[in-house]
Amino acid sequence: MYKELSDDMLTTNPIHPNTRTHVSSPDVGCIFPDVDPFSPVAMKYNRDMPKVTCKGKDWVECNMSECYVKKEILDTKRDITCVYKDIIYIDDDNYKIGDGVKLSGDEKYILNQSDYFKVSCFGYDKKGFGLLSHRWQGYIAGVRQVNRSVPASRENSLNVLILGFDSTSRNGFVRKMPKSYRVLVDELGAVIMNGYNIVGDGTPDALFPALSGRHEWQHASARRVHTRAKLDPDLFIFKEAADDGYQTAYYEDMPWIGSFQYRYNGFSKRPADHYLRPFLMEEAKAGTKWWTGTRKRYCIGAKPQYKVLLDLTKQFISIKSKTFCFTFIADISHDQFDLISTADDDLVDFMRHLKDSHVLNNTLFILMGDHGPRFSEMRRNTYQGKMEERMAFMAVTLPRDLQLERPRAAAHLRANSQVLTTPFDVHTTALDAMGLRLRASNFTVAGSRMLRGLSMLEPIASSRTCEDAGVLPHWCVCANVRWRDVGATDAAYKALAAALTEFINNATASKRELCAAREIVSVRWVVRRDRSGAARRDSHAYYQMMVVMSPKRAAFEATIRHNVLTDQYIVSDRDISRISAYGKEPACLNGTSPHLDKFCYCIK
Repeated sequence: MYKELSDDMLTTNPIHPNTRTHVSSPDVGCIFPDVDPFSPVAMKYNRDMPKVTCKGKDWVECNMSECYVKKEILDTKRDITCVYKDIIYIDDDNYKIGDGVKLSGDEKYILNQSDYFKVSCFGYDKKGFGLLSHRWQGYIAGVRQVNRSVPASRENSLNVLILGFDSTSRNGFVRKMPKSYRVLVDELGAVIMNGYNIVGDGTPDALFPALSGRHEWQHASARRVHTRAKLDPDLFIFKEAADDGYQTAYYEDMPWIGSFQYRYNGFSKRPADHYLRPFLMEEAKAGTKWWTGTRKRYCIGAKPQYKVLLDLTKQFISIKSKTFCFTFIADISHDQFDLISTADDDLVDFMRHLKDSHVLNNTLFILMGDHGPRFSEMRRNTYQGKMEERMAFMAVTLPRDLQLERPRAAAHLRANSQVLTTPFDVHTTALDAMGLRLRASNFTVAGSRMLRGLSMLEPIASSRTCEDAGVLPHWCVCANVRWRDVGATDAAYKALAAALTEFINNATASKRELCAAREIVSVRWVVRRDRSGAARRDSHAYYQMMVVMSPKRAAFEATIRHNVLTDQYIVSDRDISRISAYGKEPACLNGTSPHLDKFCYCIK
């Protein structure tokens, strides 16, 4: 059924000979792998990408809720008329286009029922003797006014700004965003969380914990394949903030693969006051823009899409009210991470604006990645790529006001930068900074004395383990949890391969008329966790393996539990990583069963 391969293009054994290890101490729960951002391995796969440039000239812009024709357009054209049509949110799958409002010249369009609109304008060139006419149409966003009362004595609580980039590991940010990294550390005084470990596969397994303090399974099921039910936004931090008088914003691009929409049915109502989803759905025409070539792929009109999000964020945080903002940028890093470098200069300008405008006096600023690249060549081919996928970027900048009120917070944060932290801690930390710590999750992993979500502003025990923090063995990077090789003659070797094959094929069995059954064509490596390295002993042994399966040489890594009492091998979807891009392989499912995308190879 399978055979051994010595294939240089496949992942090697994760017990890497060049990885520096450390002597374990009973007081240290997690020792992290020491992987150099600029190692020969990393630089072998590093690519320089051309900067995103967008052509043309937009006629209309917004400053907060006031939108108008730009002065440079008014100076060069006459008899300008524009028709504004609001894009109005209904739910995460639906929106409507409002009635047109016609304005002339320098008349202002005031945002009211929506933050964004489509607009078409007509005018004559002032140098064209009244004969040369011009037309322009585009999509523009601003920040409409929202009124919210603030509870008594809560007027001065701190703001929170979380800015995320998809597929961004700690090392990847250091390599590809050198100017931003230096500004972040040297000018803003940010603390880089070197022990930040993801807790699951892909963006949702980072954002569910960070924004709700819960795993996906702790929410009512909203997976597309199971139900038509939608996620309850009242379980997310935006609602906690709004109840305390904050104005809230959630800006995320690439709506056709949205964090809470691709595998799930989206939100039952708008999760934040300012929510960009319908704007980008209309602008991108439900994703067709992404597949029509690269000339306009990364642009909204004359501006790169990532900069549209940064500029909107900049406007939102200038509101004279308490603000909570989560901005998540994916289009320049999701499919080709090296392209993130195009945003380096603009991110520098954005962060210097935060500092120069004194926003950072009273705003907790978190800059993060959800995970490292999942399907890149380096991830597929190297141990370092595997570690970088699991060690996402996390940087925390403390506001001046918090440091004055809590003088020990900065020292605690610096100490915690060398301790295991997770997305659950982001949720607790944000609430703590806002003075809402009592609203954080009190969930505790069975067998642990620690809460799963801890504030990075308070001491976190160095003895914290992956088990304490709710990090499954498949995702845990701790180097003091030892793994050893399992040879092909070991009895477990074939049993593990059979268990994994059976699980994957059972997963697609209900779609067998569409999805081919898979077979293992190679087992690249199998390792077993050394039980002496586990924080707590139980009746299970843990194995990790990397396999290649037909059709089309799909590469998977999996962690499989072996119940030593019953001699059963236990496989879970949460413990399987697809490490080769599946591209159009699952196209026949057409988004109906996104949880099967990593397994399905369409035969029709």
